[in-house]
Amino acid sequence: MSYRSKTITWRAALLAGAMVGFSASAHAAGADKALHDALPANYQSGGVKVAVFNDWPPDEFVENGELKGWSVDMAKAMSERLGVPFTFEGTSFDVIIPGLASKRYDAGFSSFGVTEERLQALDFIPQRKEGTGYAFLKAKPLKIAAEKDLCGHSVALLTGAWDFQYLTKVSAEQCAGRKPIDLQQFTTENAAELAVSSGRVEIVAAGSAKLAYLAKQTGKFDMAPFVSNAVYNGIGVRKGDPLGPALKGALQAMIDDGSYKKIMAKWGVDGAGMLDKAVLVTKDNPKP
Repeated sequence: MSYRSKTITWRAALLAGAMVGFSASAHAAGADKALHDALPANYQSGGVKVAVFNDWPPDEFVENGELKGWSVDMAKAMSERLGVPFTFEGTSFDVIIPGLASKRYDAGFSSFGVTEERLQALDFIPQRKEGTGYAFLKAKPLKIAAEKDLCGHSVALLTGAWDFQYLTKVSAEQCAGRKPIDLQQFTTENAAELAVSSGRVEIVAAGSAKLAYLAKQTGKFDMAPFVSNAVYNGIGVRKGDPLGPALKGALQAMIDDGSYKKIMAKWGVDGAGMLDKAVLVTKDNPKP
């Protein structure tokens, strides 16, 4: 799609399962011509194909057939600033990185934790900084004051989440001579949380903001008073793709005009972890 100065409208179409498409465009006042013109021709003409994790409220999730969350709102705002349509597909977390590699998708709005392993294949545009939190049923209170207190307990995690690799290391290093952490992976975040709410697993580990949202919404969970291994998390793109710097520029524009903070405040995640500068994290520049 070429740059247009007239009003462009959002169009949403519900597809089979959890696939949702939007055709986005921007009013002249919302689009940044410099950011648009910096995009390669294929993105200017064809738009951006975006994979969105469908099970991670309040970041990205599907509710009543509609993609929602602060990260989805941010993607729409970026589309407006770039002046190109974003087409979204809600999908499971484990297919997004392979989908980026195969060029089925151009960007993953999936609250990716930025890890050394993932930097081998992807570049990242962080949206916030967050660590792993731990939640358990109020009805079954646990004394979990530090990572070493996880030893001997069962912990539910999402398959493919960086929390698994991190807690595997924690178990090896901090549970020597004790029972290891019983790490149990689930293909959806909902399944991981259900395993804890049903009593089959003691603790669920996930992004701290995500679990704080769960505790607030349900009233059934307490959280451990610490957060592990705070890292950037955000948007993934193919390594070296010019889309990365363009999304970074769009995010910086949103930080500068206050719309970034407004979106985060709408979803109640404008506390710790907010960014004051957009960065691009790459293998060659892992700590910008």
